[in-house]
Amino acid sequence: MIRVDEDFMTEVGLTEMPAAEKQAFMDHAEEELEVRVGQKISAGLSDEQIDEFTRIHDDGDATLSWLERNVPDFREIVMQVFQTFKQELTAERQSILG
Repeated sequence: MIRVDEDFMTEVGLTEMPAAEKQAFMDHAEEELEVRVGQKISAGLSDEQIDEFTRIHDDGDATLSWLERNVPDFREIVMQVFQTFKQELTAERQSILG
Protein backbone atom coordinates (compact mmCIF):
# COMPACT_ATOMS: atom_id res chain seq x y z
CA MET A 1 0.00 0.00 0.00
CA ILE A 2 2.66 2.52 1.02
CA ARG A 3 6.25 2.19 0.04
CA VAL A 4 9.42 3.87 1.06
CA ASP A 5 11.36 4.00 -2.18
CA GLU A 6 13.46 6.43 -4.22
CA ASP A 7 10.40 8.57 -4.99
CA PHE A 8 9.66 8.81 -1.27
CA MET A 9 13.26 9.80 -0.57
CA THR A 10 13.00 12.53 -3.21
CA GLU A 11 9.75 13.83 -1.69
CA VAL A 12 11.31 14.20 1.76
CA GLY A 13 14.57 15.63 0.43
CA LEU A 14 16.83 12.73 1.34
CA THR A 15 18.15 11.73 -2.08
CA GLU A 16 21.64 12.87 -1.18
CA MET A 17 21.88 10.35 1.66
CA PRO A 18 24.96 8.16 1.16
CA ALA A 19 24.06 4.99 -0.70
CA ALA A 20 25.47 2.81 2.07
CA GLU A 21 22.93 4.27 4.51
CA LYS A 22 19.96 4.81 2.21
CA GLN A 23 18.58 1.25 2.01
CA ALA A 24 18.85 0.74 5.76
CA PHE A 25 17.07 4.06 6.30
CA MET A 26 14.31 3.14 3.84
CA ASP A 27 13.81 -0.26 5.52
CA HIS A 28 13.63 1.37 8.95
CA ALA A 29 11.23 4.06 7.70
CA GLU A 30 8.90 1.43 6.23
CA GLU A 31 8.92 -0.50 9.51
CA GLU A 32 8.18 2.70 11.42
CA LEU A 33 5.24 3.45 9.15
CA GLU A 34 3.84 -0.04 9.68
CA VAL A 35 4.06 0.40 13.45
CA ARG A 36 2.40 3.82 13.36
CA VAL A 37 -0.41 2.64 11.11
CA GLY A 38 -0.92 -0.43 13.27
CA GLN A 39 -1.11 1.66 16.43
CA LYS A 40 -3.59 4.08 14.90
CA ILE A 41 -5.82 1.32 13.52
CA SER A 42 -5.69 -0.87 16.61
CA ALA A 43 -6.66 2.02 18.89
CA GLY A 44 -10.25 1.65 17.67
CA LEU A 45 -10.44 -2.15 17.81
CA SER A 46 -11.66 -4.52 20.49
CA ASP A 47 -9.36 -7.20 21.90
CA GLU A 48 -11.30 -9.79 19.91
CA GLN A 49 -10.79 -7.86 16.68
CA ILE A 50 -7.07 -7.51 17.37
CA ASP A 51 -6.81 -11.27 17.99
CA GLU A 52 -8.69 -11.99 14.77
CA PHE A 53 -6.49 -9.61 12.79
CA THR A 54 -3.35 -11.17 14.28
CA ARG A 55 -4.44 -14.58 13.02
CA ILE A 56 -4.98 -13.44 9.41
CA HIS A 57 -2.41 -10.64 8.96
CA ASP A 58 -0.01 -12.75 6.86
CA ASP A 59 -2.65 -13.31 4.16
CA GLY A 60 -2.80 -10.13 2.06
CA ASP A 61 -6.25 -10.73 0.57
CA ALA A 62 -7.78 -11.74 3.89
CA THR A 63 -6.16 -8.75 5.59
CA LEU A 64 -7.58 -6.33 3.05
CA SER A 65 -11.07 -7.81 3.32
CA TRP A 66 -10.89 -7.76 7.09
CA LEU A 67 -9.79 -4.13 7.16
CA GLU A 68 -12.54 -3.10 4.74
CA ARG A 69 -15.11 -4.72 7.04
CA ASN A 70 -13.74 -3.67 10.41
CA VAL A 71 -11.95 -0.38 9.72
CA PRO A 72 -13.75 1.18 6.76
CA ASP A 73 -11.59 4.32 6.88
CA PHE A 74 -8.28 2.44 7.06
CA ARG A 75 -7.09 3.88 3.73
CA GLU A 76 -7.56 7.41 5.06
CA ILE A 77 -5.74 6.46 8.26
CA VAL A 78 -2.82 5.07 6.25
CA MET A 79 -2.59 8.19 4.10
CA GLN A 80 -2.82 10.48 7.14
CA VAL A 81 -0.02 8.63 8.93
CA PHE A 82 2.05 8.57 5.72
CA GLN A 83 1.67 12.32 5.16
CA THR A 84 2.51 13.14 8.79
CA PHE A 85 5.60 10.94 8.62
CA LYS A 86 6.77 12.61 5.41
CA GLN A 87 6.31 16.03 7.02
CA GLU A 88 8.36 14.95 10.03
CA LEU A 89 11.19 13.68 7.85
CA THR A 90 11.15 16.79 5.70
CA ALA A 91 11.36 18.98 8.81
CA GLU A 92 14.25 16.90 10.19
CA ARG A 93 16.03 16.53 6.85
CA GLN A 94 19.17 18.42 7.87
CA SER A 95 19.69 16.52 11.11
CA ILE A 96 19.06 13.19 9.34
CA LEU A 97 21.66 13.99 6.71
CA GLY A 98 24.07 15.19 9.37
